[in-house]
Amino acid sequence: MSETPEAYESAEDKRSRSSLRVVKKVLGFVWSNWLVLGFGLACVLGYFFPHVAARGGIIRSEYSILYAGIGLIFFINGMQLSPEKLKEHAKNWRLHIIVQGISLILIPVIQLIIVHIVIAAGGVSSGTVDASILVGMVVVSCIPTTIASNVVMTRNAGGDEAAAIIEVVIGNVVGSFIAPWLIYGFLPSGGEFESLRPAKADTLGPMYANVMQQLGLSVLVPLVVGQTLRWTVPKQVAWTLKTFYLAQLCSVLLMLVAWSTFSGAFQTGALTTLPKTSVIFNVFLNIAEYILFTAVCYWIASPPDFLARFVNGYVVDSRLGSYLPRMVKRAVTIRKMPKELVVAVCFCGAAKTTSVGIPLAAAMWSQLDNFTISSIQVPVLLYTVEQVFVAQFFTIFFKWWIRRDEKGTSDAESGTSKEQRHIGDGKDRAHSNQGNGIHEVEVPTDLIDARGSSSEKYAP
Repeated sequence: MSETPEAYESAEDKRSRSSLRVVKKVLGFVWSNWLVLGFGLACVLGYFFPHVAARGGIIRSEYSILYAGIGLIFFINGMQLSPEKLKEHAKNWRLHIIVQGISLILIPVIQLIIVHIVIAAGGVSSGTVDASILVGMVVVSCIPTTIASNVVMTRNAGGDEAAAIIEVVIGNVVGSFIAPWLIYGFLPSGGEFESLRPAKADTLGPMYANVMQQLGLSVLVPLVVGQTLRWTVPKQVAWTLKTFYLAQLCSVLLMLVAWSTFSGAFQTGALTTLPKTSVIFNVFLNIAEYILFTAVCYWIASPPDFLARFVNGYVVDSRLGSYLPRMVKRAVTIRKMPKELVVAVCFCGAAKTTSVGIPLAAAMWSQLDNFTISSIQVPVLLYTVEQVFVAQFFTIFFKWWIRRDEKGTSDAESGTSKEQRHIGDGKDRAHSNQGNGIHEVEVPTDLIDARGSSSEKYAP
């Protein structure tokens, strides 16, 4: 028996609707993850056209992106942020201790342990891992947090971007000065590492000047100008931010920063010249380390209750802790931070910057050949590139994590309002009954049957 035209059309409509749903889901996925796909496009462009966005390339990215692009990001942030929040976080010593302590003390110690495990396992002596890769890994661990991506990621995840900006400034000022000394102290010695010893500290002057110049021109000056505009013409600033979608523009500018980083990584040629086992080892270790460092940041910023009680019992609440100054006690007390601050800690604590890492490696190993310097810089480039990819997935997770509690709070408030409306309706009915001459009398508890309730009412 053949199908009727109506049945045929119905089957066609079902297939059409099914295809439309699939297309909508794909487009929805692309739209919600456009930044990840943009980073992928930046990687492809950097691989095939490294001469365009690398330092000294066609677009002169050391000026057009690292100064103008990053400067525009902080100019927009300056227009968005409340001066009170910046001032509040500038005085938050506990935040500074946690972020900078993780970034400049804890991570280098963890990295040193990993490096010595690789050496003890024979990774260098067997030729599986090049010694310059391990030296570069030490450099990565000792440099400060990145300048742009952690601020943009913090905002995209719903975190406290004012806290992220404060930690960027502090981290790059303090970290730029102490990073060389951390590297001198943590570098392995003996064997293959003797030929990779850095130059003396007196060669670092130009590097310090370069970092301070970039920090001032691409971070501090644009931030101050944006804050000034927010103070003087707040209505026009709000209109500009909303009309021209400047918050989304920051994410586009971050893609340009990633494009420049990828181009620099591919232009050196070290990625293709180094042993493949060394590069593959570093790629996968970087992903594992960034996840590990982010987890460490999370657990320190938002410790479990049992751990907080245990540590505080032996430190702050102990007899010795009673003699500590009030400010010190507040700084060392283990407690959970607000979720928005936890997000900022996670993105700032685990991230590292090429703005310090690349010129620092070039200055400290200036006596070596260009290939060796590029080989030491490879872990810096790979880590900073991979952290952007992995951080985007953490952005999705943290956004869900923050909204989950907001949704729970909203549901609770909705339930409370319904209960209040129900009580109000009961009162209205009671008033109505009184107006009709019907009076409710509450029955004493001693006259109620055991099966009844002490709050039962009746109308005589």
